[in-house]
Amino acid sequence: MPTVSKFGKRERPAKSRLRKLLENVRSQITWFDLFAGLCATSFISVLFLGFRYQAIQDYKPGDVATEDVRAFRDITHEDPGATSKKREAAKAAIPVLYDLNTDLIALRIEQVRSTFLAGGRLLEAKHISSKGVLSRPQTKEIVELLSKSSPFPEGFLSILLRYRFNRSLEAQIIKVLQVVMRSGIVTDRAQFLRDQQKGIALRDVLTSSEQLIPEAYVARDLAGAREYMRQFQLELSDVSTNDQRDLLDLLGAMLVPTLTFNAKETERRREEAAARIPAVESQIKKGQTIVHSGEEITPTIAAQIGALKRLQKPKPLLRQFLGFFLVVGTLVYALWRYFAHYQSRHKEIRSLTLLILLIIAAVLSIMRLLTGLANLLSDQISRVPLFRDPANLYITIPIAFGAVLVTLLVDTHLAILFSLILTVLTGLYYGDVYMSAYVMFGCLAGTYSVKQYRDRAAILKAGLTIGVVNAVGILAIDCLRQAPLTVKLTVPKLLMASVNGILASAMASMLLPALESIFKITTDIRLLELSNLNAPILRRLSVEAPGTYHHSLMVGTLAESAAEAVGANPLLVRVGAYYHDLGKMLKPEYFVENQVFGINKHETLSPNMSSLIIASHVKDGLELAKEIGLAERIRDLIPQHHGTRLMTYFYQKARESADSKNQDVVEADFRYPGPKPQTKEAAIVMMADSVEAASRTLTSPTPAQIQGMINRLVDAIIADNQLDECDITLREVRLVKESFFKILTGIYHRRIDYPGYDFKETDGRTAKPSISDSGSKQATAVRDLSARG
Repeated sequence: MPTVSKFGKRERPAKSRLRKLLENVRSQITWFDLFAGLCATSFISVLFLGFRYQAIQDYKPGDVATEDVRAFRDITHEDPGATSKKREAAKAAIPVLYDLNTDLIALRIEQVRSTFLAGGRLLEAKHISSKGVLSRPQTKEIVELLSKSSPFPEGFLSILLRYRFNRSLEAQIIKVLQVVMRSGIVTDRAQFLRDQQKGIALRDVLTSSEQLIPEAYVARDLAGAREYMRQFQLELSDVSTNDQRDLLDLLGAMLVPTLTFNAKETERRREEAAARIPAVESQIKKGQTIVHSGEEITPTIAAQIGALKRLQKPKPLLRQFLGFFLVVGTLVYALWRYFAHYQSRHKEIRSLTLLILLIIAAVLSIMRLLTGLANLLSDQISRVPLFRDPANLYITIPIAFGAVLVTLLVDTHLAILFSLILTVLTGLYYGDVYMSAYVMFGCLAGTYSVKQYRDRAAILKAGLTIGVVNAVGILAIDCLRQAPLTVKLTVPKLLMASVNGILASAMASMLLPALESIFKITTDIRLLELSNLNAPILRRLSVEAPGTYHHSLMVGTLAESAAEAVGANPLLVRVGAYYHDLGKMLKPEYFVENQVFGINKHETLSPNMSSLIIASHVKDGLELAKEIGLAERIRDLIPQHHGTRLMTYFYQKARESADSKNQDVVEADFRYPGPKPQTKEAAIVMMADSVEAASRTLTSPTPAQIQGMINRLVDAIIADNQLDECDITLREVRLVKESFFKILTGIYHRRIDYPGYDFKETDGRTAKPSISDSGSKQATAVRDLSARG
C-alpha cells in the first residue's frame, strides 16, 4: 500500500521485479500486435511446409531388385557395416579390467598381526617364559583359547606357540604373504592368459589406481600360488625345516584369489568406447545408381535404399509446423524488440514491422516457387552435369532483393537485421549451411550498395554488386566443399550467381513503387523528385513569394551542409527546406522578405493580429502540402521548424501596449503552435532557418560577427528548450554551427571595389536610406524575430 514520506507526500510502492520483467518482455506489445504477430508467424511457417515423395520398394538383404534405384539428390547415410567394424575395434582396444583385491591382502596381514599380538599377551598373562618346553595340556589350552579369535588352524597356532609368537617370525610370515598374494592369484589362469593377449588393466580396489600389466606379468591359480609359496621356505629362518614346510602348507591352504575379472565394468567401458565412435557416413551423389534391376541387395545397398526412403518420408505435419512456428516467432519477436528498444526514432514501428514481415513473406514465397521450378527443371535436364544437382539452380533465386527493399524503405540497420533473419530461415528451408552463407553474402552486398540512393540506376548498380559478391561467395563455397573447380562446372555457376544480382535489382525495382505507395514511405528517389525546382508548387512560390523562395533555397544549402556534417539525411533536410515556408504564398505581403518599397502591413495591425497572421502560415503550409500530396516526412518539417518559439517582436510590442493600458499579456498567445522538432533533421532546419534570416541583416560582416550571430541564435534555440524532443547532441550542434559558419563566410566574403563605379548612387545621386533598409531595426526585428520565430 502507499506510504507517507518524511515530506508528507504519498509515495507509490515500487514495482515488483516480476512485474518489471513482464513489462520488459512485453515490450509495448498490445493484444492486437500479438494477434497480428501470430498470424504473420503462422503464414511464414506454412511457407516452409512441404514434402517430396518417391515410390521406392522395400528391400531386404538377399532380395533381388526389380528396378533401377537412383539417388534423386546428394544424400549422406550411415554405413552400418563399417560403423560396426569401427565400434568393435574400439571395444577390442579397451583392456580387460581385473581388480586386485588389496583389501583381502590387508585382511590376511591384519589377521596374522592380531594372532601374534593375542598370543604374546596370553603368554604374558600365564607367565610363560620364552624358553623351555610347554606341557601338552598347556599347549592345548593356549591353542584352544587362541583359535576362538583367530582364523588360522590349530596346527598353525601350535607352531607359532612353539616359537613363543616371535616378532621376527611375524615379519617373515607377513613378507611371504604379501609377495605371494600381491603377485596375483586368479581363479581361471587359462582365461587370464587369453585376456592378457588383449590387454589387461589392473585396478587397486582400495586406491582405484590402474595400470596396464606387461606381457611378462605372471598370474597364478591357487595351486600355482601354493607351489610358488614353497619357494620362500628359506625366508622363515627362525623355525626348523620341518616347521617351515608345515607353516607354508598351512598358509597356502588359506590363500584366496586376489585377481578377479570385473566383467560388468569392462563391458561398460567398451560400450562407452563404442558409443564415442561416430557413425561412418557414406555419400551418394545425385543421379548415382544405387542398384540395377536384377542385382542382389547387399546389406550396404539395403542401408543406402533405407536412407533414401527416410529422406523422402514426410515428417509429421504438426511437429514440423510447430518447429518452424517457434523459430519464426522468436525471430519476429526479436525484430519487434529491436524496433521498440533500439529504433525508437521510427514513429510508425507497427507499420514498419508489418512492412518487413511482408517483405520476408514475399521473399520466402518467391523462393519456394522458384525452388520447386528448379527441382522440376533439374529432373527434366538431369543429363547435363551442371543441372543434375538442383542446388546449382538455387543460386539464381534472387533472395537479396528483400534486403535492398528494406534498406531503401527503412534503413541500413534494419536491413542488416533482416539479412540475419532471412539467412536463418533460408538455412532451415534448404538444410544447408553453405546456402545460408551464400544468402548472407548477397543480402549484405545489397544492403551496403544502396545506402546512398540518388537515382534509379542505383538499384541496377546494387544488382551488379550483388552479382559480383555472389560469384565470389560461390567460389569460396566450392573451395570449402572441396568441389572440383573445372571450367564446365565453375564458370556457369559464377555466371548464374551474377544473374542472381540482376534479377534481385529487377524485383526490387518492380516492388519498390508499390510498397512506397501502400506504406506511404518517402525514399531518397522520391525526395529527389520533390527537389526539382521546376515543380509547379515551387515555381508558383518563386513568382508569388520570391523572397521566401530564395530564403528557402539558402536554408536548403545551409541545412544540407549541416546534415552531412552530423550524419543526418542531407537530401531530406534540403527538400524540407524548399517546402518549409510554403504557407507564406497565401499572404506573402505580410512577410518582410516579400515586402517591397518599405511597405510593412504590420504597422497598421495590433500585435495579436500580426502574430496570428504570422503563425497562420504554418497551418496554410500544411494544408497546401496535403493538397499537393507532399510526403509526410516533408510535411512534418513545416510545423516543427518553428517549434513553439516565441514571436519576440510582437510579444514585446504587445507588452509595451499593455503596460500603458494596465493589461496582461499571455506569452503562449505569441508562440507558434508546434510541435517541437522531433528529429535531427527538423532541428537542423529550425537552426538553418533562423541563421539564414538573421544573416540578411548583416552588412559587410566580419567572420567574428558571423560566428557571434550563429552562436547567439543557436544558443537561444537551445535555451528555449526547442531541441528537447529530438535526438541531436551538443556535439552535433557544434558541428552544425561550424557548418553554418563555413557556408556564410563563403557567401559574405569581401570583394574589391570596381574602379570608377559607385553602386550606392542612383541616377548620379547617392541613395537615401529608406525605412525598409537592412539597417532599420524595426524591419530587421519583424523579419528576423517575428517572421522566422
